Amino acid sequence: MSIKINVPPIKSQGIKTKLVPWIKSIIPADVNGTWIEPFMGTGAVAFNVAPERALLCDTNPHLINFYTGIASGSITPEKVKAFLEREGEQLLAQGEAHYYFIRERFNAEQAPLDFLFLNRAGFNGMIRFNRKGGFNIPFCRKP
Repeated sequence: MSIKINVPPIKSQGIKTKLVPWIKSIIPADVNGTWIEPFMGTGAVAFNVAPERALLCDTNPHLINFYTGIASGSITPEKVKAFLEREGEQLLAQGEAHYYFIRERFNAEQAPLDFLFLNRAGFNGMIRFNRKGGFNIPFCRKP
């Protein structure tokens, strides 16, 4: 019997999605405390464990802003779909120049949906920032 794994919207190197079945297998079913993740990352473990109460933390303010937007309702599936379709069309039309335009805009404004776009269109789902705090992943040329 296979377990359905929820894949988070943000991807990254070292994501724990493949470890979720194992992690879930070693957690007691009757836990009634608070799930604490000091390094939430993409949230793959917490979103699949789905505890009643959780404290999810991370040091990356862009991950925090993205997931705070989802929690507050300012980021919805409909808004994400419309945004990614619009920016994806521009990416197809303009090529990597559009990616670098979004990257510059994100580094100036730090909008959560720009972060999602860069995460999806950037090289290998990497999340990396330079010393000045600017997102600096190059465009992914894979189709």
